[in-house]
Amino acid sequence: MIRSGRLTAVILAALALAPAAAGAADGSLIERGNQQWAAGRLDDARKSFEQATAESPRSGEAYAKLAGLQLSMRDYPGAIRSYQQVISLDSHNAKAWVGLGLAYLHGGQRELARAAFDEAQRVDASLKPKLATLVQQLDQ
Repeated sequence: MIRSGRLTAVILAALALAPAAAGAADGSLIERGNQQWAAGRLDDARKSFEQATAESPRSGEAYAKLAGLQLSMRDYPGAIRSYQQVISLDSHNAKAWVGLGLAYLHGGQRELARAAFDEAQRVDASLKPKLATLVQQLDQ
């Protein structure tokens, strides 16, 4: 049985889901969202990240921050949509593939989770040791 909550926290911490730099407009919204998230004001952080994605719809960082927050808030369908948006902007973003896999896993979609983890490892082979235990448990 996968103890996905603890394993998710470990993987997210190890990967620090934060892609490339943002533009000035969404950067300030992202920074505000980061501060709100750190202060435990999750709904405010979500609104800031959503505003950042609305103002800069091509910002992978804004979508990644929103996705990470959604994942932490257990909004798995929202996290899946947001990670898919990150991937549509940059299919070589291995961290987004991992996040998508975690959202699928927590949403009970094991096969899709496994496929996302496989793609993350294909994009970045250095992730293999970090994902090995999780992938092994999915294969059982």
